[in-house]
Formats: sequence, C-alpha cells, structure tokens
Amino acid sequence: MPSYSAHARKRMKERKITEDEVTTALNRQSGPPAPGDNGNIVRFGHCGSRILKIVLSADEQTVISVMPVGEE
Repeated sequence: MPSYSAHARKRMKERKITEDEVTTALNRQSGPPAPGDNGNIVRFGHCGSRILKIVLSADEQTVISVMPVGEE
C-alpha cells in the first residue's frame, strides 16, 4: 500500500476519510487510471456508497490527495 503525504492526511481528516476507505477504494477501482497534474495519476474507486478520487504520485507509491467525487 502507498504512503500518505502530509497534504493527503490533512485532507482526509477534513473530509473524514480513513486509510481503510482509501485502501478499499484502490481495491475497488472504477475505470482506468487517468493522468493528473504534474505527472500524478488519478484513480477512482468505490468505498461504501461513495466514490473516492485518489491522486497518487507518478510511481503510485504516495497518496497526494483524496476527495469524494462531487466535492472537488
């Protein structure tokens, strides 16, 4: 599993998203990865009744940010 940037941890706390939810979303992806800003990778995944947008580093080893779809 990837590590988390300080920014990701701050946003997760603000948005009440847990590491377990991020892991679930990464394991239940919706569609192929998409290119993000600065070479990052964007993945979407299901977690309960919502879909999370997860921004990962280019090597997919670090979560840069996480948000529920619709709160972007």
